[in-house]
Amino acid sequence: MEESIVWLNLHGILPESSCDVQLDVGASRSWEKPPFLFLKCNVGSSWSSDAFTSGASWILRDSFGHTRLHSRRSFSGVSSALQGDLLALTWATEAMKDLKFKNVLVEFSSTEAAGALNDPLSRPFAYQACHDILRAVHSLVGSKLLLVPVSNNVAAFEIAYSVTRDHRLQSYVARFGPRWLNSLIMMEATQST
Repeated sequence: MEESIVWLNLHGILPESSCDVQLDVGASRSWEKPPFLFLKCNVGSSWSSDAFTSGASWILRDSFGHTRLHSRRSFSGVSSALQGDLLALTWATEAMKDLKFKNVLVEFSSTEAAGALNDPLSRPFAYQACHDILRAVHSLVGSKLLLVPVSNNVAAFEIAYSVTRDHRLQSYVARFGPRWLNSLIMMEATQST
């Protein structure tokens, strides 16, 4: 694997750095509404080292703070938290692409995944996942990938955590947000500027 990456680099097939993952350094420590005409897709993941399973979720909200869609799924055979984070991001960005959304701010909270996305060659096992994530985000007109504090990503994390904590292994896509998180989602929407 390492030799093939060296060969691809020498022949100019792989770029030095594939992405510019932005770090949201704003003073906010809670979820904020996206700008007008934008959507915000918060991506969450959780990993169980005991069961080698990962939970993934995304929640899509508009500039009024209204939840349009959310989704949850599980992955099995996941060997690390980083692998779970990258699977969640791949799945969520591909979903946004498949649903043909544009102007999507994709927010996630894994600093390790951000490191892999900013320098995929340092983690050869993650290169394909990073490539898939970046390709999907770049295909979404006007979209960005943003690393945010966990406190800005609570709803997505709670949905993903329900997979590993409560063994909710069924996958789905649904309109609005999950009922059991209504109070949190409403609070975030009303407190957001």
